[in-house]
Amino acid sequence: MRTPSLRRRVTVSGVVVFIVLVLLLDGFVYLTLRARLEVTLDEVLATRVELVAGLAELVDDGAELAERLGARGIPAVVTTADGQRISSGALPRFDINPPGSPDLPPDRKTTTLALDSGGSGEVSVSRAGVDETLRRVALVTLLGTAVAAIAALLLFRRSAEVAMGPLDEVVAAADRTAAGRTGERLDPDRPDTELGRFAVAYDAMLDSLEDALERTQRTEERTRRFVDDAAHQLRTPLATVRASVEALLREQDPEVRDLLYASLVREAARADRLLSALLLLARIEGDRTPDRTPTDIAALCRDEVARTGSRSPSIDLDLDIEGDPGRPAIDGETVREAVSNLLDNARRHAATRVEVTVRADRDAGVTVVTIRDDGDGVPEDRTERIFQRFASLDGRGGSGLGLPIARAIAENHGGSLTYEGGAFILTLPTDPTVQT
Repeated sequence: MRTPSLRRRVTVSGVVVFIVLVLLLDGFVYLTLRARLEVTLDEVLATRVELVAGLAELVDDGAELAERLGARGIPAVVTTADGQRISSGALPRFDINPPGSPDLPPDRKTTTLALDSGGSGEVSVSRAGVDETLRRVALVTLLGTAVAAIAALLLFRRSAEVAMGPLDEVVAAADRTAAGRTGERLDPDRPDTELGRFAVAYDAMLDSLEDALERTQRTEERTRRFVDDAAHQLRTPLATVRASVEALLREQDPEVRDLLYASLVREAARADRLLSALLLLARIEGDRTPDRTPTDIAALCRDEVARTGSRSPSIDLDLDIEGDPGRPAIDGETVREAVSNLLDNARRHAATRVEVTVRADRDAGVTVVTIRDDGDGVPEDRTERIFQRFASLDGRGGSGLGLPIARAIAENHGGSLTYEGGAFILTLPTDPTVQT
């Protein structure tokens, strides 16, 4: 890409256009003045011809006619009938030919008229004054044009600096951004102008770049956290699997080998559950937009309550559908996972009973699922800690990922998951555009 100096190009272009316009004006003035002076010469010459014609009617002698013309200051050459040429001797002070010369100087405009005496008269008017005036005008206009060009150069140069000032601000902002400063914006006061539209486009580009950078950083952070969590959580089951395999290689007792095989299956299943949960959490937190479709939330909760009840027959699960919760636009599979995790957490901590309530808040435009158990509950100072990864407050066999996954699903939908008043409250917007 060629990168000439914009200031120089603007300055030179402006000066060239200015000089061309001035030269055109000078040419117009010069030509107009010359045409006017030529008309004036013709008028003077016509007047002299009339005067010579009038005198020729009064005087028959060529010498006397020349003498009278000279007395009146009219330059002329009278040719008598016998061919003698007589000069009037009246040459203007700016003529360079000596007086009395029978030939008129070449810088004169002449006309010849026939005389009644048989001769002729050459009447002239000098062009010297006209040519001198035109030369002076040309000199003055050229000098004026040169001075005007110098002044225009200085003015255009200064004007270019002022006009290019906003571009200097863009360059300065770009330098600061390149140096690592974020949030640099031009914020044009008039976005409808050329520079304003440029500044708006520049700000939009920075917004996109910073958003992309932020997404990249979040992705890197999620990847790092996933690797750290996987390495940390899978260390124990993998160590158990390794120890069981090593023991199997040495053990000969069939009963002990059966126990080791059972331990292998149990730890492999545990590792599989942990890895699946971590992958699900990473997928949900990966800026994934929910695949929203109208879903029968009541039927979804009814299925999950039935499934959880079959796993814990000693726990009484009660489902209460308040009114018609409708069919909110949600990702049914991920919401099902969230409800399942909440019910699994509730059955493990409940003494005898779990209550599930589903209702629609029409005014707020949300669907609310409340899950409450009759267990000991969560202390107030730990209501946020339970949503942290691998947080386990009671050691009852949970992986520590169920609640974080459920909250991530809720927030991915634009909703929320909180623990208030001894119950988990899952809020999902009915309208996808609503953010709670």
